Amino acid sequence: MTASNANSPSTGSLVLQTITLGCLNIGVSSSLIAFNKYLMHPGHFSHASALTAIHMSVTTLLSLLLYTAAPGLYPTMPKARENWQTVLKFVGPLGALFAVALVCSNEAYKYSSVAFLQFMKQGNVAIVFGMSCFVGLQVFSWRKIGILTVVVAGCSLCARGEIHFVMLGFCLQLASQLMECSKNLIGEIVLAGSHGLKLDVLTFVFFQAPMCLIPLLVAVAMTYTPEVMQDFLSNWPLLLANSLIAFTLNVVIALTLKRMSALAFVIIGLLKDAVIVASSAALFGDPISSQQCIGFCVTVIGMVLWSHLKIQEQKDAAEKRATEKSPLLPSHKEHQEVKQEDKK
Repeated sequence: MTASNANSPSTGSLVLQTITLGCLNIGVSSSLIAFNKYLMHPGHFSHASALTAIHMSVTTLLSLLLYTAAPGLYPTMPKARENWQTVLKFVGPLGALFAVALVCSNEAYKYSSVAFLQFMKQGNVAIVFGMSCFVGLQVFSWRKIGILTVVVAGCSLCARGEIHFVMLGFCLQLASQLMECSKNLIGEIVLAGSHGLKLDVLTFVFFQAPMCLIPLLVAVAMTYTPEVMQDFLSNWPLLLANSLIAFTLNVVIALTLKRMSALAFVIIGLLKDAVIVASSAALFGDPISSQQCIGFCVTVIGMVLWSHLKIQEQKDAAEKRATEKSPLLPSHKEHQEVKQEDKK
């Protein structure tokens, strides 16, 4: 057995790691959504801007503490600090978009069920594709349009099957998704390496949180009422726990992206959606119609097809890069070896 094989993790440990991270991702994400829904109920802390500002304040503080304690978790931080002006040029507007997305999303919990809002979020893939084509990050393809039509059809069935449909909740969630998808496009530029960036997820969160906090503090100041402070004093332990879960989710997502394959991440996402919908029905008594169940299944089929297409595109791109790196002509050393063989 070679040294590299001895040091490499066994198949069993990799499976255990995947299951552990997958369960953490699903559990933390589902818990945060259910927790937010609970807090947004009247009588708890139904102040969307203030709740989101508390999240970002705690995330900013914990990011500073985590970076101080474990700078190795932020491998691209030196590059980010060196090019801080470029980073802020992208993360500044991104923070504003993310702030609006979070506020609208939390506000939507007042009017619509968690299951319905989760059904709507499945349509993000179609929104992102349309925006990406518009700005030139994606190439238009009828095959992609066909798959996305399946996703949109499933989302439409879910929306039409909602028993307690509230237009305001629908509009707030749609606005949240438009802002989030716009944020994701900018985030793709920051994380993928365009314009000389390519930040890891935790470094990205380190800069994103304070940029998101600034517009949120302005919104809190403009909409402040004495009830906000009263509810804060009554519920601060819950708010602290809620904010810690929000930060933990960022860390878990970073670990998941680093340790898992694209296919495993997609499967976890689909399982997470199913868990969120089921827990919503169990915890809050949200009714789910048979039409929504059918629509959800249709959406899952569309997401599986879309994920398979994207993974295949990544494989093709990797093979193309490997082919381009292979030399068309033999190196000078190889050429000399061939000449010596010929002489013999």
